[in-house]
Amino acid sequence: MTIGEILEALGQGKALADIGKELTVGKEKISKALKNAGYLFNRGTGWTYAGADPEPLNKDYTDFISSRKSVKKSMTSNVPTKELTNVGSKDGLNKRNNNVVRKRSSFDIDIELMKDLKIQAVIHDKNVYEIVENAIRKELTEMKKRK
Repeated sequence: MTIGEILEALGQGKALADIGKELTVGKEKISKALKNAGYLFNRGTGWTYAGADPEPLNKDYTDFISSRKSVKKSMTSNVPTKELTNVGSKDGLNKRNNNVVRKRSSFDIDIELMKDLKIQAVIHDKNVYEIVENAIRKELTEMKKRK
């Protein structure tokens, strides 16, 4: 959607939030794009152009959204991963891929412990998160037993 199309929709009474939903970026991104394009918002007059260059009506709104924030946002989102699970067999031969949604998290860990964790992950052909998840599950189970 171009800046001109956004302004036209706003002029027809469409809310910034509705435009943001339609474009799946939210009203904050649309507002930021308009500001970065040289527009100012005034409650009485709405969005007016205050830039020195020719008005960027035919430019796409994404040209005016900084990519830094969108990268940060994606770093905090949930992460779908595939995980093999046993399906009705005790020997583990029947396995199926299941999508598992994980929450990305960040924490400080002892350097030597992390080095050892990475080495063991390579040796056992596992991902680091798999080892960490299993260790946390075991510890939580133990904590619940001691309750």
